[in-house]
Amino acid sequence: MRIPLIHSQRQLIFGTVIFLILLTVGVFAYQHAWQAPEAVVKINVTNRGISLPDGFFLYQHLSAEGITIKSITSGSDSLVISFNSTEDSRAAEKVLKRIFDDSYRIE
Repeated sequence: MRIPLIHSQRQLIFGTVIFLILLTVGVFAYQHAWQAPEAVVKINVTNRGISLPDGFFLYQHLSAEGITIKSITSGSDSLVISFNSTEDSRAAEKVLKRIFDDSYRIE
């Protein structure tokens, strides 16, 4: 029995390849849309003349609270701290807001 829309073997192969490509793109799009939010905390300076905190200082304080840091990356005007989980990033945000005054923006 033949499918009425497919007239040749070439059309069947072409249709199958297109279907597999669309399926692959759909799976990647689905995974990207449902990924967990990135577990990071960003520290910015709000006043000129104030320097960013030292990474080792941050590491010591967060480790003392039982928070595991994945990495600390410095930018031109900010520090980005990455964590393994969003729970760690939320806990770190609370600790950092307690440590620093209004001269720093923690987000």
